Amino acid sequence: MALLVIMVSSVLDANEEALSKMYDLANQSVTQRAKAQHLEDINQTLVLASEDQHLAALGNILKASYYIFQEDFIKAQQFLIKAKPSVDLIQSEKLSNEYQFAEIFILRSSSDIDGAMVIGESLYKKVIESWPKHKLSHLVLELAYVKSFKYKYDEALQLMEKAMDYAYESDDPFQIAETYNMFGILYSELNDETSANRYYQKAVEVLERNPGLSTNTYLYTNLADSYRVLKNYDEALKYLNKSEELAAADKDDAAMSFAFQMRGRLLSEQKKYAEALKYLLQSEELIGQIGEDLFRYEIHSEISYAYLKLDQVDKAEKHLAIAEKHAGKQGETDKYFIENIRALLLYKKEQYKESYDALAESYDNYVKQFNDDLTRVSNLAREELEEAQLNFDNKLLAKENELNAKNAEESQRYNVMLWVLVVLLVLSILVLFWFMYRFRKLAIKNRKLALTDNLTRMPNRRYIFRKLDDYHNQSEKGKFSYSVIIFDLDHFKAINDRFGHNIGDKVIQATKDICQIILRDTDTIGRIGGEEFLILLPETTVDDAYKIAERIREQFEGYDFESLAAGLKVTSSFGVTEYTDEDQNLDFVINRADRLLYKAKHDGRNKVFANIVQS
Repeated sequence: MALLVIMVSSVLDANEEALSKMYDLANQSVTQRAKAQHLEDINQTLVLASEDQHLAALGNILKASYYIFQEDFIKAQQFLIKAKPSVDLIQSEKLSNEYQFAEIFILRSSSDIDGAMVIGESLYKKVIESWPKHKLSHLVLELAYVKSFKYKYDEALQLMEKAMDYAYESDDPFQIAETYNMFGILYSELNDETSANRYYQKAVEVLERNPGLSTNTYLYTNLADSYRVLKNYDEALKYLNKSEELAAADKDDAAMSFAFQMRGRLLSEQKKYAEALKYLLQSEELIGQIGEDLFRYEIHSEISYAYLKLDQVDKAEKHLAIAEKHAGKQGETDKYFIENIRALLLYKKEQYKESYDALAESYDNYVKQFNDDLTRVSNLAREELEEAQLNFDNKLLAKENELNAKNAEESQRYNVMLWVLVVLLVLSILVLFWFMYRFRKLAIKNRKLALTDNLTRMPNRRYIFRKLDDYHNQSEKGKFSYSVIIFDLDHFKAINDRFGHNIGDKVIQATKDICQIILRDTDTIGRIGGEEFLILLPETTVDDAYKIAERIREQFEGYDFESLAAGLKVTSSFGVTEYTDEDQNLDFVINRADRLLYKAKHDGRNKVFANIVQS
């Protein structure tokens, strides 16, 4: 009997040790968990212990996670289904947390964004104190990603800040690169492609500094697509070639599918529709193999558009139907492109009235989403929409003119009808011009709002960098000189934490009043980040810019922030530089000012550092 007890105890100890090791595997970094060795370690751990439901369930969950990282969602879901009965039976919160973590990615891949978001928010609250920082970064990053699909950009950006903090605290280059990449995705959605491109470049820089991350080929693909949007096709092609080369070497179907889709998009933009179609169809085939449903509406709508441009209307209609089926789970902005294709299809079939109605529906959906979230509407999209409407209106007008010409040739008994048509035509033109007038006024107002920071009513990042780019171009021609001040508020996170975000917002708003006391009419200040600001000083030397920055710093130091909240003191740190002939591009000037700001903060904050020589 004693021997049996010893044997049972030994088995339990072995299982407990194996379970502990399995949870250690669950807490490995993404880089480790994506390697084949991780899968081998899971299998070896399962072999070392006697059959145990908890251990077997966790093993299946970790295998599911491994295949999620390989983007083989079909196989991942199979392992998660195996684990589900044991997870429900055992009722272990720790085990359930691991299951839900994997489930978020499966739900997202199958387009159940709402389900993924609910589970992600609940899980984060439960594990915030117990999970390692790199794993929290991964969870928060995924939660930000799913929120972006619901256009909750404010919430997503707040989560991104947390993800970046976790990534840097854990010193995990994979999570740092992923967070930069996600910032790029969000800014691209907000139609600030210049900022998006900068973040994609930062992600690739981290990637290339850490060779172990080289399999993250989709970062190169995102950067390539960003260059496509910026019309820099040579750079786009360079990164697409690199992405496809790495994906082929790694036999990564998901990465290859994404690269093929972006290449098809690039070729479509260059009006090479037959070649684009070849890549888009290959991408769609690979998407089907890995079981990724989330973006099927996107790839099929692009295939439909390519067929349409090749005058293969039947095939275009077939793929459009598939896109519409999958787009039901997306937002109104996603539907806009599909509805636009529908309008073009109807026009190809000479169904002009139906085409016009489809375009109107597309426009209604676009405006609805535009009003819901103004910041993510690009001026270019509005201009293209207006141009598309005018084109269709002109074509309809041409048809009516043809009808009028035929009626004019008819006998006198049709004169009454002719005059009625003329009157209707005039009324239609008047209504059209009234609509265009109202839409243009709205567009002008929205363009202005798109260049203004909502909180401070001062210029935003997009405006200030456009103006800075203009200054720089003039300087390169030897006709102009300028200095730049970049500063931010010291310990601003602590201010938010102690006094609340409402007081933090008032501090940000006070910055405008503080600076305007010092700045000249020709100077421009803009908000470029949460608590970060940039000042442009035309025809100003670095010495004079330093004095201006020092006066602003003193203003902050002496400002009556006590009126906002008792005990509130605010200081600021500054980086000051001047354009020089050695600056090959604008990034040299900005990066130098950034480094000087960092030096001021590192040296104790509430300081001004200036230098025109690259450090």
